[in-house]
Amino acid sequence: MLNIIIDTLDRFGNRMLADLIDTFFMVSVAFFVAFVLGTSIGFLLALCGQNRPYTHKKIAIPLSFLVNIIRSVPFILLLIVMAPLARFFIGTAYGIYASMISLSVVGVAIVSRLVEQAIIDVSPHIYESAHSMGATRTQLVTQFILVEARSALVLGYTSAIISLIAYSTVVGVIAGGGIGYLALQEGFYMWNQPLMWMIIIVMMMLVQVIQVSGSWLAHTLDKKRKID
Repeated sequence: MLNIIIDTLDRFGNRMLADLIDTFFMVSVAFFVAFVLGTSIGFLLALCGQNRPYTHKKIAIPLSFLVNIIRSVPFILLLIVMAPLARFFIGTAYGIYASMISLSVVGVAIVSRLVEQAIIDVSPHIYESAHSMGATRTQLVTQFILVEARSALVLGYTSAIISLIAYSTVVGVIAGGGIGYLALQEGFYMWNQPLMWMIIIVMMMLVQVIQVSGSWLAHTLDKKRKID
């Protein structure tokens, strides 16, 4: 068993590291886009939806409909549908840069709903307190909602990152690069079971580190909020 592991590392160790870096790069870029756009959309959905503090159906309904459409499409089909768009922007429908477009789109949809839920769960008394203190909309978001919901937001972002890591392995189906492509091409098609299991274990460890870190940060922020 040990000889098999050593032999697999000798043959694929460098490529595993390179593909893992590619995966990290894809997920990082996709999450950055999702963090910026998804958080903004999530706040709009939470604050402008029906029976919300700033009800605005012309904003909330189209955004909610768009997010639902993206989330309803299986990711493998989304990759195919987004291929022409990727080819238009970067000149190819394959590779890690093309994959970032699909990952970013699904990431925005995921983060939007997670942020929306985190904001909805905020106690209604927060809005009453902000209103009684004469807070502006900007102050309501930055000094009240974000403070109250920061733990839930961190957990939501953590879940989004883990979801994007899972989706990033799927892009290997269309030669999207990353660790998933290696697992598919060499692990599955060439039936290299040791390699496939090594990749699975590496991904499991990565997810565990991210989840534990996110949970710790959320717990720390929650304790700080209660003290404040």
